[in-house]
Amino acid sequence: MRFKPTRDRKGPLGLQLTSMIDIIFLLLIYFILSTTYEPPESQLTPGLQTQRDASGRSSELTPQVVDVLEIDGTPSFRLGARVMTSQSDLTDLLEQLPKDVGVIVRGAGNVPVHAATDALQAARDAGFVKVTYVPARQ
Repeated sequence: MRFKPTRDRKGPLGLQLTSMIDIIFLLLIYFILSTTYEPPESQLTPGLQTQRDASGRSSELTPQVVDVLEIDGTPSFRLGARVMTSQSDLTDLLEQLPKDVGVIVRGAGNVPVHAATDALQAARDAGFVKVTYVPARQ
């Protein structure tokens, strides 16, 4: 085997770039065709939307906010000024509220996961279709 290039002709050695250029164009075409074109994030619809009536004004009703927090070592649920410690009490209270606006469950960072899932299940059991979980800001 010879590893030294042979010179059949006189003059400097030249590289054959044709095949490399072909590969570059094939890769370019591949990347252009395989790219997915998504709309910018500012044009995506948000998860929480305000409802609008026929005149274009936003609805007067706002979603109910259930705070899941820990009081004296016990997971508790706060809806407005009322504080409950059981899932059934929360379900009973949520059943009395209007369902079309939805409910937001906001969990504090120090509560157990089962307390937040209990609040989400209570909202579903009360008949809410729009249920959203939002972690509380620290």
